[in-house]
Amino acid sequence: MPIAQVTPTLKHADLTDERFARVCHRWYLADESGYADIAVRYCEDLCISVGDEPNRFALLADAEMAPEEYAVTIEPHAIEVKAAGRRGFLYALATINQLRDGPWLPCGYIHDEPRLPVRGLQFMFESVKQLTFDAAMGLLEAAGRHKLNTILMEFGDHFPFESPHEIIASEAALTRGEVRQLVSRAADLGITIIPLLQSLGHLGYALKHEQYSSVREEDEVRHQLCPLNDRSFELWTELAEQMLELFPRCSLMHIGGDEARQLGVCPTCAAAKDEIGIGGLYTTHINKVCAWLAERNITPIIWDDILCAHPETIDHLHGSAQIMYWDYWTTSDPSPLLVARGNSPTVVYNRAWDDEWAAELSDVTRATISRFAQPIDPDADLSSEYLAAYRHCLGDAFPKAARAFPYLEHFQQAGRVVYGAPSCSGNHSFWHTLPDLPRHGENIKTFADRCIEAKAAGMITSAWYNTSPDFLHWGILTTAEFTW
Repeated sequence: MPIAQVTPTLKHADLTDERFARVCHRWYLADESGYADIAVRYCEDLCISVGDEPNRFALLADAEMAPEEYAVTIEPHAIEVKAAGRRGFLYALATINQLRDGPWLPCGYIHDEPRLPVRGLQFMFESVKQLTFDAAMGLLEAAGRHKLNTILMEFGDHFPFESPHEIIASEAALTRGEVRQLVSRAADLGITIIPLLQSLGHLGYALKHEQYSSVREEDEVRHQLCPLNDRSFELWTELAEQMLELFPRCSLMHIGGDEARQLGVCPTCAAAKDEIGIGGLYTTHINKVCAWLAERNITPIIWDDILCAHPETIDHLHGSAQIMYWDYWTTSDPSPLLVARGNSPTVVYNRAWDDEWAAELSDVTRATISRFAQPIDPDADLSSEYLAAYRHCLGDAFPKAARAFPYLEHFQQAGRVVYGAPSCSGNHSFWHTLPDLPRHGENIKTFADRCIEAKAAGMITSAWYNTSPDFLHWGILTTAEFTW
């Protein structure tokens, strides 16, 4: 029988389609893993016994292996799984379940481990309107089956906020019991949930209510907190306390901080902007949030775009903050397209790609440039401030092309832990009326390759737009394949 393809692809597999093990109730489990729940899961999934049977299935702890590494040896009457930790045993079982044809397993040897420590996907309940509890639970199971170890969970008004902030919770909000079930099941699957609670912008779901009018930066968009209003920080901590109550073992929390485009609008902030700048307004508030989390032994994560647009800001950012770097347009390395944050225009390319180098473009990159980027003369149209801050990381091919995701090393050189963030559902472009799978796929792969090259902390694929949650399964598969 043919050997099944395993996703993510195994690092080393020497399997034969000529010899097979028939794994059934005639096998017994010899458990030396140190994890009782893992032994139960192997028995349930593979229908094996813990009694006196002729065939031996052994789970063996190997402290010399890396935390997520595993090895499997399969013979007709003996199988051994070795791993150092719980996730390694889970990943071995996930591989075995993908290889199975009923009770049959191909004989041979597998040795496997990931290339990135953090491999994840975003669940965005606020935007993906059909992402119900049941749909999220199904996606969580799929993430576990394909060896993802992290879910970035953003709720917006779909979190069950209670008094005095119950007005924020929409009628579609999850219940507290449902959130607890997701947290519990994630732990069973070896998945870390990072809750995301926006701390500055993207808070329209709360600030639309008159109850919070005093902390708005402005009253037209009603999207952003005023960073200089002490009540803004107090409001965030009150919401965060309610959220963290349902994540009792939380060690990482994403605080957003992206696209804070109204900084400096209110009279108080406008007056202060002349003295401390946009970056100063930003860190005044963000640093309070970071410090509050750090006091609770929770590491804050922020999006990179404000830091990148105002490069002086990173020197004043709270030392505990880690950075999640998002870019949904880059699809190759080196990249004809450059996301030049802080410059205007922002998504740009050398105009010579329109004619002189046009034949070198892939179809995906050509379409992305056409849809999103503006042609420039890099020497004339990139600001001196931008080039002073970032020319060192744009690569040897610049100005023809830039190193893909050039700010990875820039942030690392500033002493920051960095995660990549491509997208499987972000920005408006389409592929035969479906989400733009070719662009998203190349974006995810290219970002993963660069994160591996830069030894980044990991990569979490974002998913923003209100498409069917089933498309997130595609995001799980592509992220799993390219980060593993």
